[in-house]
Amino acid sequence: MPDAAVAFSVTVSTLLALVTIVVADEIRDTREGETVTLKCRFSEQSAASDFSYYWARSTGNKFDNVAIKGVQLNTNYRIDFRPEQGIYDLTIMNTSYSRDNGRFECRVKASGTGADVHQEYYNLTVLTPPQPPFVEPVELRATEDEKFDLTCSSIGGSPDPTITWYRVGSEKPLKSTIAKGGSKDLRTSSTLSIVPRREDDGAKFRCVVWNRAMSEKDKLETTVTLSVNCEYHTRTSTSKFVP
Repeated sequence: MPDAAVAFSVTVSTLLALVTIVVADEIRDTREGETVTLKCRFSEQSAASDFSYYWARSTGNKFDNVAIKGVQLNTNYRIDFRPEQGIYDLTIMNTSYSRDNGRFECRVKASGTGADVHQEYYNLTVLTPPQPPFVEPVELRATEDEKFDLTCSSIGGSPDPTITWYRVGSEKPLKSTIAKGGSKDLRTSSTLSIVPRREDDGAKFRCVVWNRAMSEKDKLETTVTLSVNCEYHTRTSTSKFVP
């Protein structure tokens, strides 16, 4: 077999051996000021010059390379670059929400063709607790048999908090519509739509807020009391019939 054919065969065999595409993102949590290591592991290979290596970061609408081969592009990042051992790890020191809360990807590409040989993805969440909940409207005066919306909101939190409605006396969550904030500076809301009856006058509803930055016992909550206006039915029952 000619030398060129042998070299091509070896290169193709090497590429096939290294293809280990990772589909699912791994979720990692950290907190402000901590150190976290994102591991990127692949089949061992010695010809580092045949491949390109980089780590990239997506935060909001920004996409940046943070390391190319063994060179980190941020003073708070460190690279462990040992391709001969199949290791290309990124260590982030003094993590911060504004810089690091986002998606990180490790890529190994074949030089020349640019074909992906190995990919790993991490969704890194810099945990921040949400603020206490508040309910709108402030005055909860509903009319019997007319739709009424209760909106419970919390500012901030990373990740977006879960906001759950309960009727006091029941531990069954009530169906509601969620609007996620998407940022630790924005509001996440849960709207509970009800059609109250006369017997719902004085009913209490509980809104519970939580995210992974908090322990289970530290959930935030507020309770509100519904007032149902039944005047329409009162007027109907006392009205006189006019022939």
